[in-house]
Amino acid sequence: MIQFTQMQPETALRMAYNNDVLGFYSTTITAPAYAEVTLGTLQPIRLYPSPGGTFYCNLSPYVTALINTKNFADTTVTDLSVADHQSFVYPASDGRLLTASLTINVVPAASGNNTPVITDTVTKNLVWLAAVQQHTDYRPVSVTDFQVLTPARPNAANQWYVKYWEGYPFDVCLYNTTPALTLKNMANLQHESFTMNGACSRLFISDGRTDVTLEDFIALVPGSNPLLVSRQDDADVYTLTVDKAPHCSGVYLKWLNNQGGYSYWLFENTYATDRSVKDLGELDADFNNLADSFGRTTQIGRKSQDTLKLVAELLTPPQRNIVQNLLESPKVFLFTGTPFGRSNYHNWVEVSVKTNSARIKNPRQELTNFAIDIDLPERYTLSL
Repeated sequence: MIQFTQMQPETALRMAYNNDVLGFYSTTITAPAYAEVTLGTLQPIRLYPSPGGTFYCNLSPYVTALINTKNFADTTVTDLSVADHQSFVYPASDGRLLTASLTINVVPAASGNNTPVITDTVTKNLVWLAAVQQHTDYRPVSVTDFQVLTPARPNAANQWYVKYWEGYPFDVCLYNTTPALTLKNMANLQHESFTMNGACSRLFISDGRTDVTLEDFIALVPGSNPLLVSRQDDADVYTLTVDKAPHCSGVYLKWLNNQGGYSYWLFENTYATDRSVKDLGELDADFNNLADSFGRTTQIGRKSQDTLKLVAELLTPPQRNIVQNLLESPKVFLFTGTPFGRSNYHNWVEVSVKTNSARIKNPRQELTNFAIDIDLPERYTLSL
């Protein structure tokens, strides 16, 4: 029988980008030669025992290779319709959720005779989310727990906060293993039930249009909208607060957050744009008389790139929790579409975070101004 000295519970929803260490030994094989760990479709991982016969393995590098099937890309195509509330729900498990079997075989050392080799085997079914947790905010999550894949409210269990601006595309990603859930807006008591499209689903509020939105089924008042989320046969009630803001101009960003969903923020229209240029070099052209030449060298061209200097002003703690994730995100997109128009994934361009350090909390002040620099893609220029 295989005994574990270190392992997360089989019922845990594992974070793929944290350590997932196994420590185990066999009580029936006292002299093991090696162990083979098979995870999903990967080739078996061969492990050799410590002097005490114990095996150790960190599954994280193998899990991240299996789970990241889309390179964090967002290619969801929406077709929202006021005639069908289910048209606002889209599958999101691919590239975000991994369910795989883990099989461990402990093989004994050769006995030197023709006795058949009998291995010690155990198999477990495990689930990983493409997310990460920190020591300072760690809490265990079960595979049966409901989760909104956005930063939770500070010091609040089962409560989340997002901000939505009219005229811009917006969605929330939900982890829910039950087939259906009901959203009820406590600001106006309107409610609607949705059938989830897999364990991870994206619930779109808008694709940019204001005449086709989730508000056709659940109206959102200006300001705070506490949506109570309830599931079938589940006594727990969760709260997702949607802070509805009127349309305004600015720089709209989307990024992959630490919880595995997408976060959105509209930065103030007071941003600055800097353009940096650099010479690509020159060629020697000193081959003619003065009367027949334009100079001694020929310029190859210049490379050019713009940097946006963005500011989000007077952020509350829940808002700060959202925006600070931008510093660590591996995938950041700039919205290039037209507000109030129907958008798709072609209306986003990938950008990079230039800022290496930013103030995320001020001493003795609840509100925070958050400043960040974003590099746009390198510009196309004329060159030789």
